Amino acid sequence: MGDIFERAEVYGNDLSAIQPQWAPPNVRFEIDDVESPWVETKKYDFIMCRYMTASITDWPKLVRNIYDHLNPGGWVEFLDMNPEFYSEDGSYTQDHATYKWNQAFLAAIRAVGRDPTPGPGHEARVREAGFTNVTAEKYKAPLTPWAKDQHYKDLGMMNLVLTIDGLEGFSMKMFTEVLGRTRKEVEVEIMGVRNELKANPPIFRALVELDVVYGQKPLAEPEDHTEA
Repeated sequence: MGDIFERAEVYGNDLSAIQPQWAPPNVRFEIDDVESPWVETKKYDFIMCRYMTASITDWPKLVRNIYDHLNPGGWVEFLDMNPEFYSEDGSYTQDHATYKWNQAFLAAIRAVGRDPTPGPGHEARVREAGFTNVTAEKYKAPLTPWAKDQHYKDLGMMNLVLTIDGLEGFSMKMFTEVLGRTRKEVEVEIMGVRNELKANPPIFRALVELDVVYGQKPLAEPEDHTEA
């Protein structure tokens, strides 16, 4: 984004220092927790919040903070993937190792008080915070490269790589500390998942859904007609 909008000041925020070593001169990274108080007075024209599934304990509070730190007329965009896999043709079933892992992963997220599927609720939260011109869009993407269409096959390949690369990181802490499994049990479980996801030809045609919601802060704040 910094390359495209050369005159903009772009700030990236993350809990950990995982940012690239090189970035355009107009891009800066900050290490902070978005759920901590937003003490700065800086206002922004655009705030994007993406892939925060299972990361936020109080979504309405976060949306309000974003609203308060946007300039009048500024925009917000949320993008989240629903991590619950499914198929439309019945090829993905509860007998698959991937299904069992996926359901255990969702259960672990709920057990620590987080919402594993916040995307469908973004539109209502954005509207309730006072944003206008709200648009909600839903997309489907293959979990693996099983689709015939090249565009969706490419999306499936990207999802496969991301899932395989992150599988142990997603699982180990949650499954051992929250679900009480041993490290060996988790390693065996995710090995079965990897084998299914990498199978060629594919043994199921699973999908994931993505929710995109964006809205605009009004140019003028609504008047408060509440009587004392």
